[in-house]
Formats: sequence, C-alpha cells, structure tokens
Amino acid sequence: MSKSRTIKERFWAILTVVGVISGTPACHQDAEVVGTVPVDSFDRFRSAVVPVLESRCSGCHGVSEEEYETLSAEPQNRLLLRWITDGGLRISTEQHARLAFLRFTEPVYVGEKSFVPIDFATSPLASAVVRSPLGERLGGVPHPVIFSSADDPDLVALTAWVAAEISHHPELSTHLKSEAELIFANEVVPVLARKGCFGSNCHGKHAFNDLKLDGGVPLLPERFTSGIQEKNRRTMLGETTRLTHLSGDVEQSRQIKKSILVDQGGIVHKGGNQFLKKGDPDYQVFVKWLQAEKREAERRVGAQLGVVDGWVFLRRPRSSPERYFEPIRFLPGGDLFWRRGTQEINLTAGLHPDGPADIRAADVSYDGKRVIFAMRRDASEPFNVWELDLLTQEPRQLTFSVDPEVFFIDPIYAPSVADLDGSDLSRADVVMLSNLSKQTAPVSPDVLLGEAERGGLDTIEDFQRTEKVGKFVGRTVRVLRGTNASESRTIVHSEPGKLTVTPPFSRPIDSTTHYIIDAEQRFAPKMDLYRLPLAGLGTEKELFRSELHRMTYSPDQARAPSVRSSGEVMATFLRTGWQAGRPFFNGAIFRTHADGSNFHTHSGNRSAVAIFANNREMPDGREVRIGRDADSWWGGSLIVSDHQFGPSIEPDNPLDNLDHPYLNGPLKTALPRFFPTFVSVDPDVLDHGISPGGVYQDAYPLPDGSLLVSYASGPVDLDDLEAAPDFDLVRLVPDPEFRGEFGPGSFRREVVLASPLAELWPRPVVVRLKERPGPMLKTERDILGPPSVIGAGTRYPQTTPALLQIYDLPLLAAFFEQTTPIGERHIAHGTCGACGKTSADVDQIQFLRVVGQLVDHDTNELKKAVLAELPIMADGSVQAVIPSGVPFDIEAVNGMGMTVSSPHRWLYAHPGEKHTLSIPRSLYTQTCAGCHGSLSGVSEQSVGLVDAVTGASRTLAIWDAKNHRRRTVPNFESGSPNPAEFIGFEKDIRPLLEKHCVSCHSDVEPKAGLSLTGPTAYEKLLKLVDKDDRRATRSHLIERLVGRELYAPAVLPTAGPHPSPKALSQREISTFIRWIDLGAYGL
Repeated sequence: MSKSRTIKERFWAILTVVGVISGTPACHQDAEVVGTVPVDSFDRFRSAVVPVLESRCSGCHGVSEEEYETLSAEPQNRLLLRWITDGGLRISTEQHARLAFLRFTEPVYVGEKSFVPIDFATSPLASAVVRSPLGERLGGVPHPVIFSSADDPDLVALTAWVAAEISHHPELSTHLKSEAELIFANEVVPVLARKGCFGSNCHGKHAFNDLKLDGGVPLLPERFTSGIQEKNRRTMLGETTRLTHLSGDVEQSRQIKKSILVDQGGIVHKGGNQFLKKGDPDYQVFVKWLQAEKREAERRVGAQLGVVDGWVFLRRPRSSPERYFEPIRFLPGGDLFWRRGTQEINLTAGLHPDGPADIRAADVSYDGKRVIFAMRRDASEPFNVWELDLLTQEPRQLTFSVDPEVFFIDPIYAPSVADLDGSDLSRADVVMLSNLSKQTAPVSPDVLLGEAERGGLDTIEDFQRTEKVGKFVGRTVRVLRGTNASESRTIVHSEPGKLTVTPPFSRPIDSTTHYIIDAEQRFAPKMDLYRLPLAGLGTEKELFRSELHRMTYSPDQARAPSVRSSGEVMATFLRTGWQAGRPFFNGAIFRTHADGSNFHTHSGNRSAVAIFANNREMPDGREVRIGRDADSWWGGSLIVSDHQFGPSIEPDNPLDNLDHPYLNGPLKTALPRFFPTFVSVDPDVLDHGISPGGVYQDAYPLPDGSLLVSYASGPVDLDDLEAAPDFDLVRLVPDPEFRGEFGPGSFRREVVLASPLAELWPRPVVVRLKERPGPMLKTERDILGPPSVIGAGTRYPQTTPALLQIYDLPLLAAFFEQTTPIGERHIAHGTCGACGKTSADVDQIQFLRVVGQLVDHDTNELKKAVLAELPIMADGSVQAVIPSGVPFDIEAVNGMGMTVSSPHRWLYAHPGEKHTLSIPRSLYTQTCAGCHGSLSGVSEQSVGLVDAVTGASRTLAIWDAKNHRRRTVPNFESGSPNPAEFIGFEKDIRPLLEKHCVSCHSDVEPKAGLSLTGPTAYEKLLKLVDKDDRRATRSHLIERLVGRELYAPAVLPTAGPHPSPKALSQREISTFIRWIDLGAYGL
C-alpha cells in the first residue's frame, strides 16, 4: 500500500470516528454525504471552526470592525474572505461570528468574478475554504500553507463542518456526460498524471504559462472531482488561445505537437518533446479525445469542419508593385477567382463592366459561403468593401465612402462581439482599415540603421546590407556607436555587403560600429482599425452609417488585421523614432480586444526585420508572417514565430546591445532554456535588398498544417519597381517541421496554381470554427461612472476619459529600451533589488509623464502634449486619468522633470477604459521571468513561486492600506483630467529667451556667437539639442541652464546655472525641459 493511500485512509477514518461520515467517503461525484449533523449549523461553526480561524487564519483574514465596514463598502472587496476580530485576533461576539459564518457559507458575485466558499455539489475537500489552506502535496492551491498534514485536527474539524453543511444543502452533482468529457477524464487525465504534467514546474497551479492544470486532491480516492475534470478539460482545449485544432486535422493541435519530437513533426517545447511518440498508445489517446471534441463541435455548428473546397485568390498583372504601408496606389487589372477542382470561376468580372478594377486581398467567411474584399473601379474612386456569395455570385456593398480620399481596405470576418455562443457561423462582424481621420503618417524611415561585421579605414562591411550596387552612392553615412562614433562620411561606392566612403575614418571599422545612412522619408494616408456588424440584406447602408465603430487610435500606419484564436484582433502597426541613441523603424504586431480596447504590443518591436506583415495564427498556435522592409515592392521572407518564447535574440540586430551574439558559441541568457522566437524558414529568401531565393507574399495556414502562399522564384530585387516577379500559388508542407530549435527546418514546395499572370492572396474555402469574441472593455465604474451601453460592446460616451494604472513603473522602465533576455535588469528606483546599486539622481525614476499626440485642428496632424505628470509611490505604482481616443506614451521621469526613458510603443484607451500596465515587482519571477528572464540575469533565478500574500495586496497608488479604501486619482479630483499641455517654441520658449537671454545673445556682438533673436533663433537654439534623440538629459542647453553635466557630449565651460546674473526659475527651466522632451517643436 502506498504512503499516499495510507494518508487517505487515515484521514477518512478520522472523519468517520468523529461521527460526521460513515461508510464510503464523500469524495466522488456519485457519492453521498451521510451521517449525523447538528441541528444548528451555526452552533457547530462557532464551536468547531471559529477556534481554527482564531488560531490559524485571523492573522491575515481578521480585521477590525471599522476596517470590515470600510472594506465592505467597495464591491470588489466582497470577494475577499475577511471577518471581524478584536485586538487579540478573536471573533469575540456572536454577531461577529454570524458574519464570519455567512462569509463561509454564502457565495459572493461581483461582475464576472465570484467567491464560492463551499461547493455543495461535491466533496468537502474540493470546497475553497478547505482546499485553499492545504499544502501542495495534499492538493492545495496557491495560498500560504496552513495544513501540511492530513492528521491536523484543525483540518479535520474544518472538513467535518463543511461535510455537514453539504449534507444539509445537497445540490445535484455535475456528471460528465459527453463522449469527449468521458474520454478526457478516463483516458487523457491518467496519461497526464503518469507523465508528470500536473507538477508545479510543468503545468500545475504555479506554472508559468497559459496551461495551468488542477492536479486534484490526492486525499480523494479518485483525486479529481467532476468539476476539476471539466475545468482541466477546458484548460487543455485552451481558455485564452486555442491549444487544440478542431477545424481540420486534430493532430496539428498544439497539445499534441508540443509533446512529440521535432523530427516526428512536433514543435519546439521549452519543457522538452519527450512526452509522446507519434503513433504510440498514449498519443492515440490524445487523438481519440480530440476527434471526439471535433465531432461535438461539428454537431454544434451543423457543418463538417476543415474540408477544403478550393481556393479563392487574386490574379492580376505581374507588374503591380505595392509597398506594404502605401496601399492606395491604383493597380488595375485584377480579379478574384475561385479555383474549385479543375474549374476556375471569375467572381468579380461582372462588378467592373466599364474597365479593369483594382481588387485587393479577400477573406472567406466562417461558413465557407461568402467572400469579402476591397475594390475600386478607377483611380478617382475610393476603395470600398464588398461581399459576394460564392454559390450565387450575388454581390453587395458594405461600406459607402464617396470621398475619393477616404478608403476602406483589408477587410476580414471576425466573430460578432454580441455572439458569445459562436455556433452560428453565418453571424459575424467585419474588421477593416480606413483613413477616416484623413491624417498622414511616415511610411518609410528617414535613416537606415546598420551594424558592421568588420571593415577598414574607408570601408564598412555589413553582410545584412544586401541592396543592389550603387544604391547608396552619394549619401551620407554617420557612425552612432562603437568605433568612430560621431564621424560622418560620404559613400562613394556601394555593393551588397560593403560600403566605401571618403575621406577615410579615423580608425578601422569593427563589429562595434553602428551607423546610419540618410534616406528620403515618404508619407501616406494613415489607417486605423474599424469594426462593422455584418448587415442583413437591404440594411447595408443604414448599418454603415450607424454602427461603424473605430477600434484603434494609432499615430502611425497600420495594415492587415487578423483574428487570434483568443478573439483578439492582431495587425501590423508601425512605430518610428529614436531610442537609446539609435533610430528605429518597426512594423510590429500589436493586438487588441475585439472591441478595440486593451491595445498592447504583441511581437516584433525593435527587431532587425523592419516589418512583420500579414501575421496569422497557425493550427498549432504559432504564427506565420512575411518579413519585409519599407522599400520592398513585392514581399519578403517567410517567418514562423512562437509567441510563447517571448522576446527574441537575433543574430544581427543593430537595435540590441549585443555584438553579434551567436558568433561566440552558446548564448548565456537569463532563462533556463532559450529558443529564438521566430525563424526564417527559407534562408535564401530575404526581407530586403536582393533576395537570391525569390520572394513570398501573404501566407495562409491550411487545416492540415501546411501553408498556402504566393511565391516567385529568385533572384528578385525587392526594391526594383520593374522587377515584376511571377507569383504562383504554392503549398508548403512541413517535412517534418518548418523550424528547428535555432534555425529553419525543412519543407516541400508544391505548386498549386501557375499562370503567366501573378496569383496572390490565396484563401481556402473551408468551414472553420469562430474564435471566441474574448474579453471586452475593462472599466472602473467607481471612478469613471457607469457605461451608456451595457453588455456586448459596452461603451461610454465619447467624451469620457480613461484610467491608466501602472503597477510598477520602474520595473516596466527596465524593459523600455532592451527586451532581450540577456543580462541584468537595473531598477532605477532607490536601491536596485537585482544588483544592489543605486542610480545617479539623473537616472532615478520619480515621476510618470504621460505624453499624448493630439490633433492640431489647424493642420489635422498630430502633435505631442503632456497629458499628465504625477509622482510614483514607494512601490513604483501610479495612476492617472487621461483623455480617451488619444495615442499616448509613458515616460519615466527623474526628480528634475527630465525623461529618463520611454518605450515609444504609443498605446491608446477607449472612453471609460481602465488600461493597465506592468505588474507588482513581487510577482515578476512567477509571472514574467519565464519569457523575459530573471532580473538578476541569472537563469536559475527565473523560476519561483508567487508570494501569495504580497501578490494579493494592492499597489500603493490605488489602495490606501491604512484607511482600507481606494485612493482618488490625483489628477481627477475635480472630476475631469487636467488639460493637456503643449509646449512650442514661439508660444513658450521665445518669451523666455526675450526675458532672460537676448540682452546678451542679440544680433549685435552676440556672446559665444549665439544670437537668439529673429527668425533664426529656433534653428540656432536647436544646435544645443540632440537633433536625433531629443531628450533634456542629452541637451547641452539644459546642462547650461541647470549648471551641471548630464549626458550631452559638450563640456560645460563654467560652473553653475546660466545665465548667472539672473538665473531662470525652476518653473521656467521646467518649460525648457518639457519642450525638449516633447520633441522641441518650432511652433
């Protein structure tokens, strides 16, 4: 007999002896609780349970009567288990005991959250009030351990009372009924248990991943109640993103592919791939279960899933160049076709009888019956969205722009935000892009950043510089970092991998050299995401006018939305600027809730790949995308990415602080196991310059795990407007897998369709499950009031502001500039807990500044302004009310009011939204270190258990612990946020110059040769500002004004503030500081 079995028997024997349970233990879903129970359950609670609470629990859960009343006034506090105690932690009165009794017996519901102390449909050991304080080996959940032994008399007393309560109030037990439920419980769970999947370091309750399984209660004879089984089943199917694939070949499910070897078709798994072997009995158990789940899903939606009925694709002339962020170029001559078996049907020829039209990428509906696309019939007409019935070929228009400068493009079907069931596949919304704001945005960089491998006095060798011969001749190259920093030269010859300059550099170029080449920046109409319910026939125009909702408020360009299996919408959003002394230009993947709220970065920020395009989730949960640059007319490389691996380390990324990290052997990271997040699966196909292996465009995952993609053979000069590559439709079949641990895998390329024209944007005609709409707008009604629309698509009036809560700004700031999981993370707030060092005052983070980009009503363009500036609390937390519908960035600010660092991610918030960032520092190791690495940089310190007591506490900015109440938001005490503050040269700086400076710095014998009068004053003052990285800490002007060295290259000629006879006030200096930190606007 095993030791665990002995513990079980001893535990249940004790309960039987005390007269609460007789016969079979009340542990299984089919068992009944019987035995003698007291007539008055409160009396038993007071006599048996209250002493346990007083001696074991009141230290954390007991509060004074005043504190209890204060806590109860806040709705969300009612979810906390609290009771009233006196100064000696005793529940000393009958009234207080009855309150405690109610907390232990009555469920509490607050919004979507609940606290149910006793589960009356199952065993007492499965109830929260018994299970929470158990040690892990007894089946406890994350909570300080109170009962580590099954023999503990207090545990026996508590369990006995709960058992009696259950017998008093029996509820029907939940039974597993469906075929899939029974297979999971009876066949899959034993495999999981035998393979050790329930362990804390794997997929137990303390695991760092989305797959957190409940290991059950070992004291129960069968360990798992029906409720635990069902919760584990939902978790295995995927409660955030899908972990199983039911819309096709179930063997493509993430749950299966992460468990088998890569050479058997598995995908790389941080925990190893040794759990299953393809085809063995345990493997077949998983397949059997998922096939049952698929059959049940098919019955629910009334259709067969994953059967491909041909392809819809666009065919157009080969000479149709299109840069990714410049989609408005008129490219006539295309039509949508449906290839069905050997038959080809032109779907759109009848829509443009007067001449060729410009038709763009299509999407096929969830039920496989309709197709949606954007079309314009001539250059004077805007793009609008159309839908077409595949069988009848009946078209209808869904958007109705009549303004030739307002376009609707890139439409996709998305799950309806009002359809939580998801079984009606014909019910959907349309998500698309539009430039309704009529603003423009940069769509190409103004400089190109590079990192040398080596070089000489007059050469820079950079093997990633693959552009054609002569591309950069005549341009200026400037060294930013490393050898020859700050030197500029003229390029006299360029060829792939090599630049030649004149005059020679001071020293030979080496691998530390980071440089920029000047470029001409382009601009284009700026797009944002919009959502529109799919209209009924005849109501299209009315619905367009009344129900078109803006989802995003981005300051930069956006393209190509797709839907993640979580129901979130993903798209490529461009971010540009300077950070840490280097320029960045990144078309990264961002994601948002289905209603457009909770906008966050997803993948690709600060990558060497300039643009991640056409991102889509694959059946196994990974993502496929195209890597390209702003100058590519045709496409780029094919990339497979796994979001679970977190920030990547790239071999040649000029934006990181690593010098070619893969050249010197295995990487030493801050993680126990590191794998690159993304891999280019076809190394001969490049994302910029001359691509020897050809070019890919717009890959689409198929239900069997292969990829349908447009491909043209190489070599192709991606920057050549006249290249006109011959795109064909090909199917890429993993053989056995697209990627290995650190590089590409292998695949077969099969031609699906070829012609003398270009075939682009292929989509399978297939029935597929809808994604869940997912979470919606997070609100804080106590601060911002109730919404005007409640339920699906909760909304506030457009004038309602938003609430920004940052749980730990210094922690977040440690990742602003470098996200690679290598090295130590210095927390610049007091003494750093990771390294024990204290930052200089100029680097100490003491304030949050929220910067917004507001519409200038004179120009309709965006300009930066201060939305809020607040001190952070001792724990690094801070909250502010900010305008909604405004792009915002956060800045970590020192005690002198100067920006220390900023992420440059540019988020936004919807009206009434609570937008949260970061986590409390105490939760970092358990919550974040699995992707981002340990703060110390030591890999062994990247795993650990959460401190449940500290983690459950509230941040100081939000919660007043002394008075047990929510804090007011400092900049919202009047009921409206402080007005935004824009600082410009003419409005704010020139008056200060005239007051303090022009007496010495006039046109007549200006001191130091600096005249600050007349129309040239702005340009001359700007010479004292870092023209690239415009921060006050890098400005010699600010060094002069405050009289101390900061980080500007120039040395102060004299000590003390300038001007010395009449120094500026602190407020006036602050105006200069903010002006520079906001970008030193000349207006």
